[in-house]
Amino acid sequence: MKAKHGQSFFDLVLQSTGSAENAFAMSLLNGVSITDPLFIDQELLPSGKANLSIIESWSEKNLPATAISNENHELIIPDDGIGAMIIEDTFIVR
Repeated sequence: MKAKHGQSFFDLVLQSTGSAENAFAMSLLNGVSITDPLFIDQELLPSGKANLSIIESWSEKNLPATAISNENHELIIPDDGIGAMIIEDTFIVR
């Protein structure tokens, strides 16, 4: 299994085994930490019990990608607009 842009270790665990419970087994098998950033096309071998119903829900155009870095955080969650407003603080209800 190769890592794609924006994928974290847990994304690949979920994509290849269908369960985050296999993270430590995959970590030991591949010799990487569960918190290590992945590089594009980095290969990891799946390990642990597979949950086929979850694995089958992924496709090449629908893959988990939750690796958020400081560089792209501002692009995803802007500091203005209704999504960043706090009721009674930055959003006043009248």
